[in-house]
Amino acid sequence: MNDLRFAIRQLDKNPGYALAVILTLALGIGVNTAVFSMVDGFMLRRLPYPEPERIAALVVHQEGINNGKAISDDDDSFTGGSWQILRDNVSGVTFASYGGTSGVNLKAPADAGGAVLYVHGTRVSARYFDVLGIPLFLGRTFTEQEDVPHGPPVVVLSYKLWQSTFHSDPKLIGKSVELKGEPYTVVGVLPQNAVTPTNADLFTPLRPAPTGECGGDNCGIFVRLNPGATWQQVNAQFNHIRFPEFAEIESKYHGHAWIYARPMQLELAGEMHDEVSALMLAVSFILLIACANLAGLALVRISRRTPEVATRLALGATRFDVLRQLWTENLLLALVGAAAGLFLALLILSGLRGFLPESMFPVGGFHLDARVLAFTFVTSLVTSLLFGALPALQTRRVDLRSSIAAGSHAVVGGAGRTRQWLIGAEVALTVILLAAAGLLIRTLVHLESQPPGFDSTNVMTAKASLDDARYRNAAGFQSLLQKSIAAMRRIPGVQDAAVGLSVPYERGLNDGITIKDGKRAGEQNGSSLAYITSDYFSTLRIPLLSGRYFTESDSASSEPVAIVNTSFARIFYQDSAPLARHFASEGTTYTIVGVVSEIAKKPGMRQDAPISHEPVFYVPAAQLPQGLVNMAHQWFQPSWIVRTRGPIVGLTESMQRALAEADPDLPFSGFYSMDQILNEQLQMQRMQVLLLTVLGSLALVLSSIGIYSLVSNLVVQRTREIGIRIALGSTIEEAMIHVGSTGLIAAGAGLITGVVLSFIAMRALASEIYGVKTYDPITFGAVLLILASIALIASFLPTLRISRIQPAETLRSE
Repeated sequence: MNDLRFAIRQLDKNPGYALAVILTLALGIGVNTAVFSMVDGFMLRRLPYPEPERIAALVVHQEGINNGKAISDDDDSFTGGSWQILRDNVSGVTFASYGGTSGVNLKAPADAGGAVLYVHGTRVSARYFDVLGIPLFLGRTFTEQEDVPHGPPVVVLSYKLWQSTFHSDPKLIGKSVELKGEPYTVVGVLPQNAVTPTNADLFTPLRPAPTGECGGDNCGIFVRLNPGATWQQVNAQFNHIRFPEFAEIESKYHGHAWIYARPMQLELAGEMHDEVSALMLAVSFILLIACANLAGLALVRISRRTPEVATRLALGATRFDVLRQLWTENLLLALVGAAAGLFLALLILSGLRGFLPESMFPVGGFHLDARVLAFTFVTSLVTSLLFGALPALQTRRVDLRSSIAAGSHAVVGGAGRTRQWLIGAEVALTVILLAAAGLLIRTLVHLESQPPGFDSTNVMTAKASLDDARYRNAAGFQSLLQKSIAAMRRIPGVQDAAVGLSVPYERGLNDGITIKDGKRAGEQNGSSLAYITSDYFSTLRIPLLSGRYFTESDSASSEPVAIVNTSFARIFYQDSAPLARHFASEGTTYTIVGVVSEIAKKPGMRQDAPISHEPVFYVPAAQLPQGLVNMAHQWFQPSWIVRTRGPIVGLTESMQRALAEADPDLPFSGFYSMDQILNEQLQMQRMQVLLLTVLGSLALVLSSIGIYSLVSNLVVQRTREIGIRIALGSTIEEAMIHVGSTGLIAAGAGLITGVVLSFIAMRALASEIYGVKTYDPITFGAVLLILASIALIASFLPTLRISRIQPAETLRSE
């Protein structure tokens, strides 16, 4: 207690030092705590399932050469055929499969208004909830007999939906509800706090089979390790599995592929795993810079307290007593700084929750739990040790006789050189952070400058689920399209209206095609498919490069036609004109009648950029086989699109009323302007730029403060020497250069080291950089210019006090 009281008195005597340390610690610990809570949420926190370490997702790893470039991809989507092969040939695990989450139409009971609701449903296989370890609150899960093609229509409800829509009716089990326009039997209700990877409102059987709902590459697979089995044994079995598509990878890409089990934690984290890992590394740099700054401040303080330390040693105190007192002060400051850092972390997390979409949140979200608080406490302890270690070592050099004789002019030897090394390290770390931020800024500018291929101004979209019994026949589907488009065109101010399976930036339906003529006749390839109505391209202002747009005459009874984008024409027809050429898809041969410009898309798998240009072909909605339409509607919700002549107040409400005229029992959702959709595509890149720019700026501020305090302290310590130099004939300018160069030399060494380290570190950032080289001279030139300018100002600003030194008074004081 005596040490604590003495520490408080000492800090009270120097509140400026205490405030500087607390603020620096709050910044360093605050940003680290906030980011660690994200790391905890995505990578460390135990998943809310029994024995989560026994759950994994299956992944196909592919390696090879594509167009002269090495490729290495992980793909976690499987076909129905792959599902059957795995279940028939691998033992030791329980399998479960799942499809994507999509909007479905659910009719509320009469006592709840009887309205049709747009809810989110996920298709899952039997044993899905068993693999996750989620026991049902009411009823049961799906049986193997229900999870087969054309099996009985059954549904499991989430607790929230059961409570809000069905008023927590315990007698609902075994009763029918109207889902997708037909009766489904409710067989189960999930527990209240159940957490599923998709957080869907309801679940229906997936029925995976080679030709069923999981016929395409759209199903994920989870497995749970059976008692007595090990992952080593199971992975050995996976390594021997050969899918038919592996042969194509070997022949076409000169590579190979294999299956492995990825821990569930990594699977759910997805791409955010790498993002938060890189972010944690970046904020650790901030903490190191903060520690270096604090160590510099502590060195200055211990140098000024040298007479006090010498006196205490002379009066009988041991060096351990002195060190204990110093550690007590540091620990007190660290704990206060940690408390301030926690408050800052709460503010940062609150901002991130508002900035990030829910799709980027970990299971269970991120918050300050006991583990994060423990991290903060340990970080504060380690920080107090780090910034207190150097001053503690310096006290061992205190010479009693010389220190007491020197009085207020006593200085611990070597402290100045140590501070220069610390400043150099700070600047080097700052260079790395600013270079990373600069490259990401240049990447974002490059991506935003890419033409999207359409005009998003004054365009509004809405979605609806047509995976509904009323629209599984051509007559019902075509009638809805005609009525809804006519109703939208009657809205005052609407210029064009259309419907399409997808809008720009959304991926289309994956489909296989066969080239029918030209040099590549007979070749089978993959492409994206979208059905559209005749005014789709004019509504979105997508330029026609050759040929014609679709017309109303392109009907079910006319020749099947298609419009392709330039990627399709370039890849499959190379330099020859694609017009009037033919290709086949799903048993139908199409004639190409037009070529349109590229439209930006989100790639189905991670590729060379977050926005890609892929081969796409469009067909008239009236000509796509109804079976293919129905299959597409199981995975996709088509979009209704309107273009207005200018901004219209209440357009969303007008669209809702118009679409209700076409079908009052079809709920529409997702009313977004194309400007909103356009803006959301690079949200991850904007988040990276924002966070790294903030961190880089924070590092720059801390480094400049470090340089300033170094030179400022030198001016104070060398006042006698400077006064003597001036008295002996040196000019004030020479004295300023002599002292200020100390900061510049330290900063210069840091700049050189930082650039060298940046060239190495930026290789790890290569997967996030597009359209710019990792050693971009503009970025590094700007970083060097900014840091050199700041270092120059921070080094010479404190030397202005030299002009106020009076040599005569300095000599008289001696």
